[in-house]
Amino acid sequence: MKIFSSLRKGFELVCRARTGVLITWFLFFLLTLSLVYPLRSALNSAFGGSMITERLAEGLDIEVFADLGTTGMGILSSFTGGLIFTFLVAFLLNAFVSAGLFGIMRKDTGGFSAREFSRVAAGNFLPYLLILFVLTIAYSFFLILLLLVPLGASVSGNAESSGAIQLASALLLALLTPVFLLLADYSRAWKAGSDNVSAFEAIGYGLSTTFGKLGRSYLLMVLLILVQILLLYAVVLIMPAWRPATGGAVFLMLLVSQLLVILRLFLKAWRYASVTAMIKSFQKVRPEPPEEQTAESVGAGFGQHVE
Repeated sequence: MKIFSSLRKGFELVCRARTGVLITWFLFFLLTLSLVYPLRSALNSAFGGSMITERLAEGLDIEVFADLGTTGMGILSSFTGGLIFTFLVAFLLNAFVSAGLFGIMRKDTGGFSAREFSRVAAGNFLPYLLILFVLTIAYSFFLILLLLVPLGASVSGNAESSGAIQLASALLLALLTPVFLLLADYSRAWKAGSDNVSAFEAIGYGLSTTFGKLGRSYLLMVLLILVQILLLYAVVLIMPAWRPATGGAVFLMLLVSQLLVILRLFLKAWRYASVTAMIKSFQKVRPEPPEEQTAESVGAGFGQHVE
């Protein structure tokens, strides 16, 4: 089946592009540090050497932040501003690294080159940014719509119909999510292999391919999403129950958490590679056009025939 062959080929592609996954992790790690360290400095200046840190170690205590007064509002304002800035930079960074990953997987030169990764990432940055922006707006529209409909039903007061509408909205959102992911991945994979097409042409190709090959494509995406859900379930089971008591245990927890992040990025890149392999399987091999015969070649052939 093309589904399992695409998964296998995609796994081979992402293994060859593992350095690109590490570059992606490093860039996002630096972005996370730019948010965490200013917040940590603000909390240290606010708490100082008080007993508040011991109270927070036992769990979240709302009274701690309520007692901070204007200092707490300043920390909250700084955190909100930093979070918005981090989200915007992460959106731009996602367009850049996805352009690099799709580019090296689409062309499949047989090895990873940091120069080639940077070149294709910079060359397709603006089209990928536009593709992500358009599809994010479209997905957000459906998300808000599916959230508002159950909310309106709950306000009406009918508990039975409200529960049914909420369940239907959740199922519809779960069914639509793979479609949007396919649309985004097909559009970007096609753009990576076609330098002369625009972002909207790539989205048009993504629409036609997603709905034209919906059966096998949808099953491929569902399998990839299930693998990522299993990883998320494992993280939810492991990380909250881990309470490090020593400095070494804290460092080990940090190391394990980053390894899990790298694994999450690897699975995401596997999705890119599998969709790229699937799109290659859709392309038909065209026969080479017959070679044009010139007068000289005809004459040479006639001379050889006479001899």
